[in-house]
Amino acid sequence: MKRVFVWAMVIVSLSSCIGRGGATSQSEGVRLSEREEYRYNKAVADIEAVEAMMKSCEPGKKVEAYIKLLEQVKSLRYDYNAEGMNSATVEHCNQLCQRIKSLQREALAFVEKNIISTGKVDIYSHKNLLLTEKSTTPLYLEAGEMLFIDHSSSEAITLRLNNADTQRTLRTYNSANVKDSIKIAYSGIYTIDLLPKAKCYSSLSVDVRPISTDRIYSRKGVQSETVKCKKGDWGAKAVTAIKMHNCFEEPRKLTLRGQLKAMFSGNAKAVVAVQVPAGATDILYSVRVATSEQGRATDGKFHNNLTHSYKKIKMLGLPLYEKEKTRGLFMRLLDDNRPIREEDAYCNMYVFRNANMAKQFQDGAKPASQLNYDVDFSTIGTQSCSGRIPTKGAKTIYLGFENERMRYVNYLWVEVVAVTPTTEYYTTKYSVQ
Repeated sequence: MKRVFVWAMVIVSLSSCIGRGGATSQSEGVRLSEREEYRYNKAVADIEAVEAMMKSCEPGKKVEAYIKLLEQVKSLRYDYNAEGMNSATVEHCNQLCQRIKSLQREALAFVEKNIISTGKVDIYSHKNLLLTEKSTTPLYLEAGEMLFIDHSSSEAITLRLNNADTQRTLRTYNSANVKDSIKIAYSGIYTIDLLPKAKCYSSLSVDVRPISTDRIYSRKGVQSETVKCKKGDWGAKAVTAIKMHNCFEEPRKLTLRGQLKAMFSGNAKAVVAVQVPAGATDILYSVRVATSEQGRATDGKFHNNLTHSYKKIKMLGLPLYEKEKTRGLFMRLLDDNRPIREEDAYCNMYVFRNANMAKQFQDGAKPASQLNYDVDFSTIGTQSCSGRIPTKGAKTIYLGFENERMRYVNYLWVEVVAVTPTTEYYTTKYSVQ
């Protein structure tokens, strides 16, 4: 009986020791609050997800999978509040932090091994793009990167690879199919030019083998700006633009009396001679007709307003005179600069290209109906208006005005701007965003 009791005490003693050992490794080793336990478990789940992604990213996997892996790795975080924790618990949480750092290093090395050494990242592409004129694609490339160009088109075209910083062409191809790789020697901005000889469809794919994981999904952008330059400058493009010359230093002010009143005093007709500068192809005019002699603050601003409107058009990407075919551009300029009309103020305006005809009109020797005036650009019964008159090589154009009304006196303010085509040169300036 005594032996049985001794063995029972030994078993209880051993059980007690084992129990105390287990309690020490758990209760004294890890004591997390409910909130901290949730944060800990979430971090563990994120780690396991990254490890699973690494296993799925086998050689030959698409680059997008590696990019997603990198994003997931960089988002791994674990923070904890050590307040109220014992030293063992703090150490336990620190081990998880160290595990995350170790996994991040491992994942970056994994990507470098599987992508940077053998893979490619797509940085630009278009498919079946209709090319009608030169197309330029700017890129920022790092020294040491491998650039892969794959281009095909329905017709043979010229493809050029340029270093925009040094303004030099590195490669030139004249073919419908181009497939080549180039190791980039210097970090900087590069451009790929496509110059079609005729309208054609183009498909271009540009890939890069990066030199670091940061460049796989984080690449510097390039912004472009069109700036004025000189003939012969790198990338200079000739553009037929216009220059505007103010024909009058100040508005020509005219007073036209009604036909009945003109019999006793004043005149119902007036002629304004416009001297056309050499090379001018058109004149643009503004005529304000009013029954009050009082001027307006807008008078005398026609030239400045036209210049301002033209600058706005150029800023919107339409600096091309020939693209608008003169009339379209001029009408757009004039639409922005039409004087305010008064409903009870109107007169006749005649365009004469012959000094003798203009004098006969002014002197009243013959009525306008018997004179040779330019019917296309003359206006009967016009109110305040703006318009365009082609010079047709004339050195002087005469504007004749007539007030046919019986009662009112008309007051006119006439402004004229001559337009001369000129060649300007523009280029594209690139900078890193």
